[in-house]
Amino acid sequence: MLMLLTPFLLLVSAFFIVRGGWACRSYWLAWAGLAATMIGDYFLAVKSSPLVSSGFLCGVAGFSLAHLCWIGFLLQHARWSPRIAFGLAFSLGIFFAARMFPALESPRLLAALSVYTFISIISVSLACGTHRLSSAWRYGLSLLLFSDAMIAFGRILRVPYLKHLIGISYIASLVCVTVAICRCSVCPRPHARFRKLRQAPLFVLLGGPLAMALFLYAMYVCPITPHYNPFMKMLSYLGRTKIKGVEYPLCHYLFSFALAASAYVSARFFPALSCFVRGSRKKNLFMWAGALNAAGLLAIALVPENVRCDLHNIGCFAAVGGGAIMLLLMTPARNNRRAPGVVRWSLLVWSMALVALFQLSLLGHRHKIMSFSPYVPTLQKMLIMTFVAWLTYYAVVLYRVTRRDIAIPRFRRNSLSS
Repeated sequence: MLMLLTPFLLLVSAFFIVRGGWACRSYWLAWAGLAATMIGDYFLAVKSSPLVSSGFLCGVAGFSLAHLCWIGFLLQHARWSPRIAFGLAFSLGIFFAARMFPALESPRLLAALSVYTFISIISVSLACGTHRLSSAWRYGLSLLLFSDAMIAFGRILRVPYLKHLIGISYIASLVCVTVAICRCSVCPRPHARFRKLRQAPLFVLLGGPLAMALFLYAMYVCPITPHYNPFMKMLSYLGRTKIKGVEYPLCHYLFSFALAASAYVSARFFPALSCFVRGSRKKNLFMWAGALNAAGLLAIALVPENVRCDLHNIGCFAAVGGGAIMLLLMTPARNNRRAPGVVRWSLLVWSMALVALFQLSLLGHRHKIMSFSPYVPTLQKMLIMTFVAWLTYYAVVLYRVTRRDIAIPRFRRNSLSS
């Protein structure tokens, strides 16, 4: 099917490039990237080359060539996002160290996949960076990275029930890239910072409840007798690949997708949340802290605690550390004058008290002074809910500020977006 679909997409996109004339001349490089995917399709889908074969390496080389073509095209029109590149490199680096390196016995294959992943990160960071191209670029290349991740889980790590996601996400990525190429003659999209600022709270107000529902359902279906008790077990317990003899239980998938959704919500909301912080340097630090938080959440989703607990904990420290930096930046009045002082300082004091109690509980358990449960799991849930409440509060405030008056003067819109 792929060997018929891709030529059709190539014909359609070539027609639009030719019709677009001079304005679409640079899109031939993007078209060449779409054509290069057929090399990978032939070796990986048609021939179904085994992992240790030269055919699999040829397939990886074909997709690497496609990404290089897209990078060459996007460099002419886009500015890459270093924060997105950092977040992906951090989480995928932990994933490779914890799961891919032990699973791959061939150094040649390991090197090829590492280089391909690096190239993919660059292309996605360009597609999701600053440009006036069609938004189909960021969706197409992000879906392709998701499809590659599903291949790693399904074919290399042998995680069940994920093979169907490979084809669906891959075809969707090709269609998105084709749509992006076909829109070559459309006038460049105007910068719409204020529109994105108005949309940002919706990711928290809609995506947050969805992630919470997945977590709650994961607790409900967890194969533990009599049931999962959130005050006796850590939240990461739900993401284990094996629970009570059950390999890859349903709660593992729900937990992983809930964390991935949380990382996406964080990555989309924190740049907008930086409008509360005064000063360009502090805004930049705030957004890097948000990238660290999102990268930590994604690393936790990719590396369960029973696979590599030490690397799993690195993801936890990154998520907590990024959130702590943002909370500290938004507490002083000189940085954030839009929130009342009682809200800012009460959140900081409450969070510091919870962290102190959490650390004391861990020390007490280590020195056998007190039991692990229910103290540590309960404090963990309280910290998580505090962070959720903090995000929800600022999402509501940002929602009200950006919709208080539809006819906001232009200079005030610029001040909110900056």
